[in-house]
Amino acid sequence: MEKIKYSIFTVFLFIFLTRCEKPVESEDIISEDGATSTLDNSSVGTGAEGRISDYFYNFEDQVEAKFFRYRPSILQYDYGSYYSFLRKDPPSMFYKTFSDYLVSMKPLSSDSINYTRRHYIDSLSVEDRIVNDSILISSSQFKNLESLEWDFEAEPSQQRYRLRNSEWVQSDTMIYYADTFDVSAYRAVVDTPYIDSGILFVDSSEWKDTNYVFMSSEPVRFVAGFQFVRQQLSNDSLVFRDNTDCNDNGQWDVGENIVQDYNQDGKYEILYEFDDQNGNGVYDDGTDIALSDFNGDGIYGIVYEFEDMGNELWDVAEIWYDIDGDSLYDLNEPYQDRNCNQKWDNEEIYTDANLNGSYDLGEDFIDRGNGIYDNAESYTLEDIDGDGTEEKALYLLSDRPDNLLVDWSDPNNPVAKMEINLNDSLVDRWGNVYNNIIESVNFTDVKYKDVGDIDSLVTLYTRKKVGHITGSEKEPDDYYITKSEWMSSNLGVEERKYNYHIFYEEDHLNQVVYPSYFLPEGFYYTPNQIEDGFWQKSQLESEILYYTYNGLLRDGEQVDTSYYDTTSVAVYFIEKSFEVNSSEVKVPAAKNRYDDLGVSGILCLRDSSIVLDASECPSVDTTFTDCFKITLKKTMTMVGSGVEFGQRTNTWLAKGHGVVKSEVDVRWTEHPFQSENTYNGIPDENNEAWVGLSRIELAEISIGTQSNLFRRLSNPATEIKLKELVNNPDFDFDPFILSPQAGINTIDLRELIR
Repeated sequence: MEKIKYSIFTVFLFIFLTRCEKPVESEDIISEDGATSTLDNSSVGTGAEGRISDYFYNFEDQVEAKFFRYRPSILQYDYGSYYSFLRKDPPSMFYKTFSDYLVSMKPLSSDSINYTRRHYIDSLSVEDRIVNDSILISSSQFKNLESLEWDFEAEPSQQRYRLRNSEWVQSDTMIYYADTFDVSAYRAVVDTPYIDSGILFVDSSEWKDTNYVFMSSEPVRFVAGFQFVRQQLSNDSLVFRDNTDCNDNGQWDVGENIVQDYNQDGKYEILYEFDDQNGNGVYDDGTDIALSDFNGDGIYGIVYEFEDMGNELWDVAEIWYDIDGDSLYDLNEPYQDRNCNQKWDNEEIYTDANLNGSYDLGEDFIDRGNGIYDNAESYTLEDIDGDGTEEKALYLLSDRPDNLLVDWSDPNNPVAKMEINLNDSLVDRWGNVYNNIIESVNFTDVKYKDVGDIDSLVTLYTRKKVGHITGSEKEPDDYYITKSEWMSSNLGVEERKYNYHIFYEEDHLNQVVYPSYFLPEGFYYTPNQIEDGFWQKSQLESEILYYTYNGLLRDGEQVDTSYYDTTSVAVYFIEKSFEVNSSEVKVPAAKNRYDDLGVSGILCLRDSSIVLDASECPSVDTTFTDCFKITLKKTMTMVGSGVEFGQRTNTWLAKGHGVVKSEVDVRWTEHPFQSENTYNGIPDENNEAWVGLSRIELAEISIGTQSNLFRRLSNPATEIKLKELVNNPDFDFDPFILSPQAGINTIDLRELIR
């Protein structure tokens, strides 16, 4: 065997600790009064046991796993039914460990200045280096309004103008620029120390280089202006106007005069003093049924509690669109409601003195009101005549374009406009002209984009790190970081999600979290409620994820704890239960899911189908028998209101595979008597109604193992602060976030309503 020779020297690093930022131990406040715990028993259950690192994860190993992740909308499927229905795998979640990193929960020391002092390399440094670059600036997207068309396909009450828009309009421009900055190079023995204590081994025969980019505090701003001609509704917005001229006289009026509230119901109406059996509008003795003589005149007729004002003008029938062309109004035909009574009105009755079949000015007519009591007419203040003074415009703006427009250009033949195109105009009943209902306007879209201004580029040459020895035992400050990634669908939009999970082993398997609590109102189900209804502590806390007996998981282990958590918001009573049982579980994970038939294709083992590409084969179920099922249940009760929120996690750990399946359920306080009023569903035997939040099932896993001693010598773990993750390519430059979680599960209640 060839021997590898290193020129090695040792650097002894001394500890100068400053402020400590380790997470607090939330489990220290547990009350054991009346609690159940088997941890003091040397033997429990069937005697089956196994080391936690064999069944969860050995964080010295590099683990990469793929899970199928089921959201609430697809929890009813198992893998087989999902694949059979959609012919594709369920959505995936990817999980990985970072064996090369340990999370530092305290500041690193600035020790060993002799070994970190930098020496300038003149021959590799350049002043005022010029680098040409470019930046793309894009305008805002918009659509042009091409036409308005009445939507006949909707229900009559829901009909409105439908906006016909163009495709998206957008422009962009490329701006080219030159950046000038200094390039410097330095040498040092080591970069900022990775460790606080121990012995660091470096290879003095090899240099490695690291580039540092320093940016100016003020970015360079680029500006671009885009010129567009946009088609849009004019400021008149006629299609959004709800008419308030309820007597249709073209002027503002006060409320109608009140006669008397004859029936003392607090409303002003038109009252029938009889039951009109034949519908002729008059009382027929012996046919109609007398009800009440409200006005006491001894006559059964129609009584007005108010003065139903007309407009002293003869009114034609309200303009409608005659869909079937029969010249008769039908209930499904759109009309312009000119008198605010929410029904179509025919022309007013008149005396055709000259027998010409049409109303002529001066002929007698019945000036009819609208049949309802009108208060003072509402209005919108608007400078109608352009004199700088606002007048009362008789309309209110609606949020729907359902005002049927009518063109009175020919007063004797008004026309309902079912389609409106660019530059169309109309005249209203009072002769007001509205030009360009859809108008073309010129506008400039100004966009800004800031680009970091490089002040300098520094290249640091240091010796290659060979090894780091701190002793045979891990320090309690060895925090292991892992990461999960998945795609989340929200209203049809796919969004990449991720979460960091931090673990450490000290007596038990512990997890570092930001504790989450619900706000005093409780019961949050809609997206906005969930977003605003929970809060998190700002300080990291450590909690026990899995209890172990001398590092062992044991069948029959059970630990129940409870404590009062006094926060700045409220006092919460926390109850936790932990239970371990030997189990077996079946998941869609197999080493082999197909046979290669050569030129004949690929034989899928699950369904015996033959495909051309192995990636088209579905997974094959695998049953793990050497397995522990761990059930975690947490109940959070707000003291005072009594509102409860529950979270339950069932996780199956298989030897050598870690998590192979995990289910998360949640619940709110159940209704004590009416299960149908419980959002979650029907309560179980414990009067707890759970709803499924998520489920993950192992699909693939890869574990890279090596001896711990060799690993420490050849590739020792690097300490990294949480704030440094965003700068590290190994973590995909993803900044540290930590959402509510249990193990490797992320608890996102918003998925209940997506």
